[in-house]
Parts: sequence; C-alpha cells; structure tokens
Amino acid sequence: MVSVFEFKDYKEYLQAWLEARPKGGRGEARKIAARLGISTTLVSQIFNGDKHFTMESASELADHLVLSEREADHFLLLVDYARAGSHGLKTKLKKRIDKSRELALKLTERVEVDRILSDAEAAAYYSHWIYTGVTNFIATAPKTTNVELAERLKVPEALIARVMSFLIESGILVLRKDGYDIGAKTTYVTPESLLVVKHHQNWRLQGFNYMPYVDKQNFFITAPMSLSQEVAERIRADLPAYIEKIQKWIGPSPSETVRCLNIDWFEY
Repeated sequence: MVSVFEFKDYKEYLQAWLEARPKGGRGEARKIAARLGISTTLVSQIFNGDKHFTMESASELADHLVLSEREADHFLLLVDYARAGSHGLKTKLKKRIDKSRELALKLTERVEVDRILSDAEAAAYYSHWIYTGVTNFIATAPKTTNVELAERLKVPEALIARVMSFLIESGILVLRKDGYDIGAKTTYVTPESLLVVKHHQNWRLQGFNYMPYVDKQNFFITAPMSLSQEVAERIRADLPAYIEKIQKWIGPSPSETVRCLNIDWFEY
C-alpha cells in the first residue's frame, strides 16, 4: 500500500501513487493538470525534472490525491522541503518531517486485541455504516486499495480516505507495506449508549437498500404474528442463544466474505 509517510521525497511518492492507480496511472497527469489549471507539459516537467509545484498547487494536489488532513500536512512538508533554498530552512523542515513520520509510525504499528472506544472515537465509528463495513471488508481482503473499496462499496473515494485515516489513527486498522491488519479485534461501546441505536439504524437502512435486489445469498423475512405469551418468551430467550452459537462459528473461521445479520423482534 502506498503511504505518503514512507517517503522523504514527494516526487517519489507521486510516482508510487501513479503506479498504484488503475492502469498504472494512465491519464492521471492530464487530470492533475486540469485540477491545478496548468499544462500537462508542466506536470510532466515537475514529475520528471527539477521544477516543483507551488505550495498553492501542492495544496490543491493533496485534495486531488484524496489525502487525509494528517497525510496532506506531511505531503506539504515534503514539497516545502524540496523547494527550500537554504540549508537552515531545510534543516528545520527535516526535523518536522521526521517528527511527522515518527508519529505516523506509532499510529500504524499500534495493535490491540480489543478495546473500549473513547467517546469521540465511538461517535465517529458508529456515525455511519461505512466504518464497520470497511473494517470487516478489509479483514477479507487486506490488500484492497482505496479505489477498490470505493468501487466495491459504491461510495466516493474521498469518503474512503477519511474513513481509512480514522481507522488507522484509532488503531482499528494497522497499515503495513503489503496491506492492512485488523488492530482492535473487538471494539466495545456500552449497550445503553445512543450510539448503539445509531449503529442498528445504519445497518437497517443498508438492509432496506438491498431488499429490491434478487440475490440467492440474501434472505429477508417480515413476519408479524399472534402467539401465546409462553411461546413469545421462549423465542425471546432463544434468540440470544442462537446469536451466541453464530459467534462461536464465526470466531475460528477465516475472513473470506462479508455479511450483515439484522434481527428485529418486538411487541407492537
């Protein structure tokens, strides 16, 4: 996986980024030129020669690369360092670059078996289905790129970039050179939290979106019923037991595919 924090030269990062793009980055120079309002010739001269992007163009390019805030800051440091004209300025910028890389390394090497999310982390993680969706999908395909994730999950690449940045910084995912590891195997939030309700709602809505599609892998059932109080209580007692059985099956099984189980059982 291409991470800007692995590089000390922004042009080397851009070359690696291009090579990792679909079709080896063919046509990307033209897209960059159009985004920055400059010629493709100038883009080529910057990529392959001694010229550099202005800081204004570099900032716009960071947006085009769909970098997170932390990644964009590091990228701009690299551009600033390449443009610096004095030894003193380069020395100061080099210290900032090293500090930025050191912080990023700490974040990407943090692995936890399980953890309780902080209030801020939980609020973000359970705000949208995409966070848990990406986490589970990465478990099945650790080398998936942001572009592939965006195409598979049918969401903008910019959203994937923000989600991946959060998951890495919070330790839920761990970035490696050859892909990702799952950092926090289990995350917890108290059952009383309103975030649990939000989590349920997010995935119910995803279920609604998939109901119109005819797919043998999917199964939806809606069964309003009348029954005895005794049987109602028996079903309610058996549901958690069945979920526990499912969890025991899931635990030792390899991550090969992703599914979502929604069960609604309530008195009306």
